Amino acid sequence: MHNAAATPTSTNRIEAIELFIQHLVLVIECHHSFNAEALDRWVGLCCDRMDTTGSSAPATVAALRQLQRKVLS
Repeated sequence: MHNAAATPTSTNRIEAIELFIQHLVLVIECHHSFNAEALDRWVGLCCDRMDTTGSSAPATVAALRQLQRKVLS
C-alpha cells in the first residue's frame, strides 16, 4: 500500500535519508554479494512493511520511496 498522497516535508526527507542509510548499512553487513538491485528490493520491502505496520510516518515513507527511485533507478 503506497501512500502517494502524502507530501513529504523537509523533516520527512531527512528521516527518509536516515532510513535509507540504515537499510544500506544493514544490507551491506548481512550480504556478501551486494548490488543496487538487492538494495532496491530491500528498501521496497521495508517501505511496504513500514506502510503496513505504521512504524514510520506515511510522509517519511513516501519521501524514502522518492529517494529510492531517484538514487536506485
